[in-house]
Amino acid sequence: MDTTGFRINDTAYVDTYLLHQSKEFNVGKKRPIVIVCPGGGYAFTSDREAEAIALKFNSIGLNSVVLWYTTGDQVKNVPQHALVEAAQTVQYIRAHANEWLVDETKIIVCGFSAGGHLALQLATRWHDPLLASKLGIKSEDIKVDLAIAGYPLVYQEKAFAPDELGFAASVIAHPLTANERFFGAKEPTDTMIQQMNVLHYVDEWTPPMFIWHTTEDVLVDVDHSLKLGVKLREKKRPFEMHIFEKGEHGLALGDRTTARKASHLDPHVAQWFTLCEGWLRTYIDSPE
Repeated sequence: MDTTGFRINDTAYVDTYLLHQSKEFNVGKKRPIVIVCPGGGYAFTSDREAEAIALKFNSIGLNSVVLWYTTGDQVKNVPQHALVEAAQTVQYIRAHANEWLVDETKIIVCGFSAGGHLALQLATRWHDPLLASKLGIKSEDIKVDLAIAGYPLVYQEKAFAPDELGFAASVIAHPLTANERFFGAKEPTDTMIQQMNVLHYVDEWTPPMFIWHTTEDVLVDVDHSLKLGVKLREKKRPFEMHIFEKGEHGLALGDRTTARKASHLDPHVAQWFTLCEGWLRTYIDSPE
């Protein structure tokens, strides 16, 4: 496996998990690749939603990378900066597709919580001419073919209270307010808030999606995924969604691999990955 990785800038980098090209099987075969975007309330990036997820996709024959986008209050308006970094990741992968034996038509983005928001941003905005112009490339260079989102943040309806730090309040203290982190200003305008709403960007260019959530999630309400499903249906975009009755926020794989405590072990919710693999087969497996 190639784990060389690469840097995007001084504060963002990518770990690579590229399967070894064995001479015994699949010689020269190009594989799909999954870009994993960890969550963390846009305040940090969670290890629990990073390497273990990438390795899980390796286990079903896909290449993968983990995008450690800029957080830690190093920039304001983290979501917008992260979107650019995610687009640069796709651009880099496409530029190295032949070297890495990556199938350029099967670039998949996968994210959880705030990382789910980032994945959805990239999936719905890859064709935005402003994004391509910012990077000096063509939109096709950053095209996303499939998207996977676990308990994703989809929208923010209002500004945060002055003393509210957002999702990471119980994990780590930050000098920036949640509003500065999410929107770039202490007192964001409605326009700034609405720019974070993924629902506004779903259109005919949005790729097929796999979405999963739990009804007991108290950090990102299941309504986020349900509204996303309704919007995808309105725009006639294909998707598969699984809503599990039980389970807290941040279950990741739901097994001992990513469990920090007993409540992170949920064999029923852990089935999301098997369900996801079944969904993927339609899109990534070539017909006989």
